[in-house]
Amino acid sequence: MRYLDTCDRCLTADSPAIEPIDITPNGPGSILATYRCPTCRDTWVCGWSTEGEEAAA
Repeated sequence: MRYLDTCDRCLTADSPAIEPIDITPNGPGSILATYRCPTCRDTWVCGWSTEGEEAAA
């Protein structure tokens, strides 16, 4: 899945990638993804933008 991230609080060399719990459009070719760490329960938001052909769609 796209938009995987890792928790900065629990980050180790073998940290599993976390799927977002919510994805919200944030303008043309841009989204905000909300995450919750399954270990420490911290939440954070990360902005992502599309590149290449997807941005033109």
